[in-house]
Amino acid sequence: MSGIDLLIGVQPELRRELSLRDEALSGDMLFVVSPATVAPVPTAAAWTRTVTVELQTAGGKLHNWFNKAITTGVSIADTSTAGTASIPSTTLTFVNGIASVVVSGDVADWLNTETDTLTVAQATILGSTIAAKTSVETFTT
Repeated sequence: MSGIDLLIGVQPELRRELSLRDEALSGDMLFVVSPATVAPVPTAAAWTRTVTVELQTAGGKLHNWFNKAITTGVSIADTSTAGTASIPSTTLTFVNGIASVVVSGDVADWLNTETDTLTVAQATILGSTIAAKTSVETFTT
């Protein structure tokens, strides 16, 4: 901790903000992906799902100071024999610590046990390496 948050006259909201930034500077950051997994029924229709990515502390506090577009921050892959999963961009844009990605699947047979996987790439923020994360959709009967 920097200690500035302990000074008399520093308002509670500013204390929380300084504490959160101190945690970031010490490397307490990780990506949290929601949903991490999802299991819809197989379909032949087009589909979409939204994945939320947050930059948080290990204790679950949101790094709401983080605003950045990370190029090549996300990628998509699938195991479908007929369908193709896609995302609008590989740039992951955070606003107030939160980013979202829409994953889409085309009109095709998405069969039992086929998957699509959104990968949030490893990133370096304030000199700290943030581990990659995934969100996996498995079509399940």
